[in-house]
Amino acid sequence: MHPKRVVIIANGDLEDLDFYQRLIKADDFIVCVDGGSGHALDLGLKPDLVIGDLDSLRADDQVKIKQLKPQLIKHPAAKDKSDLELAIDKAVEMQPDQILIIGALGGARADHAFVNLLLLHFPLSHDIPACIVDRRQEIRLVKSEVVIEGSTGDYLSLFSLVAESSGIFTEGLKYPLRGGSLYFASTLGLSNELAESRAKITITSGLLLVIRTRVIGGFDVQGIDQ
Repeated sequence: MHPKRVVIIANGDLEDLDFYQRLIKADDFIVCVDGGSGHALDLGLKPDLVIGDLDSLRADDQVKIKQLKPQLIKHPAAKDKSDLELAIDKAVEMQPDQILIIGALGGARADHAFVNLLLLHFPLSHDIPACIVDRRQEIRLVKSEVVIEGSTGDYLSLFSLVAESSGIFTEGLKYPLRGGSLYFASTLGLSNELAESRAKITITSGLLLVIRTRVIGGFDVQGIDQ
């Protein structure tokens, strides 16, 4: 089975259910990460797969999920990978055209949010576009090129996750790079802006964390696919 898009629902914050309902498509394959199953129920979705140790799934939600009869992959609480990493591993195994992750940010655990960003590297290493999306942000890793769609004035921040990312060319940004470099732990790439509704980033070597932040009005879901 090779679905066009796998949507992974984690157990982080979902602030605007209407936004996420508009984001989901009828042919998406829905993977719920443990307590993310509760988010799926709130969104009126039927999970295709539930994965994790099920320690954060509410008792009443367990009953509802069982009635929907999704595929269930249960792991022990003591394990070497987080539930989200296990879900991403499974999604990559399906070889979809794209992986979309929601519910991966927010909450009281900064360590969880940080490592969730790094988990984007696994689908990237298999040449599967993947991004983490919430109401205000769209986050992805880039090793070659990417097209970002949004609105003029959106923030677009670029951070190198290696010592130096070089040969960076950008189009459609207020402050362009023309073959420049970005360095690990530098703020040089912070808070650039979309000068148009579409921006392109290419990179010769390195690895970039790219974060688009919507700064005016509601988040436009139209540019999330790639």
